[in-house]
Amino acid sequence: MMIRPKSVLLMKSQDSEDGPDKYEDILRANAFEVNRVKTLVFNFKNLQKLAEKLANRDEYSGVIFSSPRCVQAVQLSSEISNHLEQWKVKDNFVVGETTYKAALDKLTWNCTGGSAGNAKNLANDILKNKLKYSKPFLFPHGNLKSDTLNLELEKEGLQLDGVEVYETTPNPNIETDFANVTSQFHSIPEYIVFFSPSGFNSSIDLIGRVATDLNKLKFIALGPVTELAICDKNMLVYGTAKKPNPEELLKVILS
Repeated sequence: MMIRPKSVLLMKSQDSEDGPDKYEDILRANAFEVNRVKTLVFNFKNLQKLAEKLANRDEYSGVIFSSPRCVQAVQLSSEISNHLEQWKVKDNFVVGETTYKAALDKLTWNCTGGSAGNAKNLANDILKNKLKYSKPFLFPHGNLKSDTLNLELEKEGLQLDGVEVYETTPNPNIETDFANVTSQFHSIPEYIVFFSPSGFNSSIDLIGRVATDLNKLKFIALGPVTELAICDKNMLVYGTAKKPNPEELLKVILS
């Protein structure tokens, strides 16, 4: 195995839309070689059901978005029945900066929670004003959602009305894509960045085909949940970006 110094491999899921990748941009601007492998793909579902719930705005306190895909699902459902403008006056929440930006860009919704970072922190923010919320929150989610948000809110009497709006599946071409960026399994970048637990789990066996000792590699996790997934496999984490943004990732690598 040859480790390529000053090189970074981003193990990222399918982007919700084409365009420049800010993680790649900031790393290349700091003289890193960057490659990316798509770990997961997303398939949307139940958009008609979501549109029907969005049409009943008065039954909810607001919407909670846990990922950019949830935002995209609401945007797609608006093509079936457009009620999005009416929701802007609600208390709508997001988990993290990326989801906040997606809601602002795609829906023009200025949601709360951009600095929360994870579901536990967002639940704490919502519960600060729990007496305001006598109605459930609409909660579009994926098939791999965690129960953290639901459990934290329900034990304080707040309800979520969940709709599974997308499925996450492994990229069927991941082996070919990974082979292309590792010189057919003969070399590996110095840093490997995982963006989600499912992305880590879908790719770690491939990485093991290049490196016999995985603990010699510098694994970086975006967020504590991904860090925990790596640790659960008894593997070392070189560093963890506390917030899922390019600046935090660069800070971890440079430190």
